Amino acid sequence: LLVSKELGKHLLEVEDLLQKQGLLEADISAQSERVQALNAAALKFSELEGYQPCDPQIICNRVHHVQTCLEELRELAARRRRELEDSRQLWAFFQEMEEAEAWIREKEQILATKTCGRDLSSVLALTKEHKSMLGELGGRRALLHHSMKKGEQILAKKSFAGGIQEKTREVWLRWKKLEEVTGLHQQRLQEALSFFQFSAETDDLVAWLQDAYRIVSSDDFGHDEHSSQALLRKHRAVVEHVEKHRVAVLALRKQLALLAPEHRQGVDVQIRVVEVEQLYGEVAEVAVLRQQWLQDALAVYRMFSEVHACEVWVDEKEQWLQRMVVPEELDEVEVVQHRFESLDQEMNSVMGRILDVNQVVQQLVDGGHPSSEEVRSCQDHLNSRWNRVVELVESKKRQLSSVLRIQNYLLEC
Repeated sequence: LLVSKELGKHLLEVEDLLQKQGLLEADISAQSERVQALNAAALKFSELEGYQPCDPQIICNRVHHVQTCLEELRELAARRRRELEDSRQLWAFFQEMEEAEAWIREKEQILATKTCGRDLSSVLALTKEHKSMLGELGGRRALLHHSMKKGEQILAKKSFAGGIQEKTREVWLRWKKLEEVTGLHQQRLQEALSFFQFSAETDDLVAWLQDAYRIVSSDDFGHDEHSSQALLRKHRAVVEHVEKHRVAVLALRKQLALLAPEHRQGVDVQIRVVEVEQLYGEVAEVAVLRQQWLQDALAVYRMFSEVHACEVWVDEKEQWLQRMVVPEELDEVEVVQHRFESLDQEMNSVMGRILDVNQVVQQLVDGGHPSSEEVRSCQDHLNSRWNRVVELVESKKRQLSSVLRIQNYLLEC
């Protein structure tokens, strides 16, 4: 049993042989105690004095022979155990390598069926799964290196050498291929993630631009000076945001160039970028127009307010002039004359305001304002009323002048 060359053809068989070896060693240990007892008893016969049933030398030789046989048996048992342990180490190595191969095949099949997702959420989920697999890959790599070191130790003993280097090389090549495939899949996932993030950011930008277009294309220009001024303030804030988004729109081309060829060369994505650029151009153009329209509307309402103020003044002076009767007494004439001097100062001030109104009206008309006819009509009405007041003032002044000449003539006489 101890000189058998049967060392097992797989790990389970070696384990069975080791179990049997353990039983055999236990039996040897038990028999060793028996041999020691028998040898001790035999040696007593060699020490007898007087009658000796057997030659003492024969007894000693026999005891030595049995002890030598027992030692040889122990040495055989120890050698047999070492051989079986080495065999178990060898087959454990091959089993670990087979398990590594099976794990590699499983991951190869999984990677062969994996896709890169259809949208951002699916790519993020697949990326999370892939990170988990990378962690598992790192743990398995450590186990594989440990198994390969065991193979090197077996080779160093030179007790077994068949197939270790070949198996190690085969598994290591498959492992490197798996790492390469894993790296390529990770790269494809990253490329897909970049593409879908680009698409999502582009969609967000389009949504914002569409909202901005609805705002800047509004036909609400206010109903008075206060509301128009408020709308103009809000619109200027929108224009600032539109200008800030210019950087994001201009960056689309650079971001597109950084995508993988299979993504950036797609017709749909290139069309999408052009659509965003065109939409931004429309928003910016309409924003400029709306700002001009709001400024024109504000100018109109301010003009109407100024016209109203001027007309209130004109109404007041027109009524005063129409009710005023030129006095005949000199003292009263001088009082009225002083009033006209004050009126001249007021008229100069109002005249400046009316000239400003005429200038604003001309700018609106030249700019093609949609309310040009209404503005022009308002201007004509104010100018006609102003001219009428001027005529009344001149008429009253002429009357005062006539009265003064008559009074001075009478005084001279």
